[in-house]
Amino acid sequence: MIETATTTDKLNKFEKLKAEKDGLAVKSEIENFAQIGWEAMDENDLNHRLKWLGVFFRPVTPGKFMMRMRLPNGILNSNQLSALAEVIQRYGENGSADITTKQNIQLSSF
Repeated sequence: MIETATTTDKLNKFEKLKAEKDGLAVKSEIENFAQIGWEAMDENDLNHRLKWLGVFFRPVTPGKFMMRMRLPNGILNSNQLSALAEVIQRYGENGSADITTKQNIQLSSF
């Protein structure tokens, strides 16, 4: 008997993740993730699917995340920068923002 390969057999690791669950599906699950904690999250949601939303788990700082925000043409007006500063201040010493080499903002330790 000859076995035939299915479509999913030919997919690489990341394509299989996408086939299992849409990467953007985690957007509606963010509140649940906050309630259950990062330790209880599905490993693929934590390490891969959150990236679709610009949120990155940082194993070197367990329980802390980094978020990348895209800025159209690298432009931010003073009102936008003030609002961003207010959000960062809520996190005290744990919050910080960096301007990346690609003219975006990277928020750390959230």
